[in-house]
Amino acid sequence: MEERDRFPRFERLEPTLKVRILDAALSEFGRFGFRAASMNRLVQSAGISKGALFKYFGTKSRLFDYVYRASLEEVKGQLRGVRDNSREEPFFTRLEKVIRAGLQFTTDRPLSAAIYYRVIYTGDAPHGKSILSEIQGASRRYLKTLLEDGVRRKEIRPGIDTERTAFIIQSVLDRFLQAHYLDFMAPAIDGSTSRKTEDPSRVTEGWIREITGLFKDGLHNQKRRDEP
Repeated sequence: MEERDRFPRFERLEPTLKVRILDAALSEFGRFGFRAASMNRLVQSAGISKGALFKYFGTKSRLFDYVYRASLEEVKGQLRGVRDNSREEPFFTRLEKVIRAGLQFTTDRPLSAAIYYRVIYTGDAPHGKSILSEIQGASRRYLKTLLEDGVRRKEIRPGIDTERTAFIIQSVLDRFLQAHYLDFMAPAIDGSTSRKTEDPSRVTEGWIREITGLFKDGLHNQKRRDEP
């Protein structure tokens, strides 16, 4: 069932009001998490009554679910674009583009990223275990597809376990993107000062080179690399 079918009253609202409500919800959940989020603050920010909000969504958890899924679909859309637009490119170029897409998302949508990382690392969400399983499963399937393409093209050494390798890559990328978010994006949300004094772009480029180089050393088809 699509979101518009689950929340028909909300979907019938005029677009500007829908955006105002979703922006307020994204800000509240992104800044405070699900458990500490205040519906009083949210409706005040959105300029609507609490009764109207619950008429549209029913419960706090259903509102969170709507906001989370909207953010998740945005991430999936970006990653599908990377996958589909880079089909003829080498695996390690595609992997670098996946990393950059993740960084771009955290930069453009820091509040959505905040919700994502709260779910992953704290389970602060209704039905947190099922949400976490869904996110991680989708991520591994995506990376497994890229790996299988690399194996078919003989860029990656034959015989690797693509399922386990996808898990390892996912774990490294999730941790890197979270660290980047905490160092450079989270302070803008909570009003604190960044823990990093270096130029963000220089730090980021260095990490991208290190991560892709690490996986290239471990996964590259040595026989293919040594060919003239």
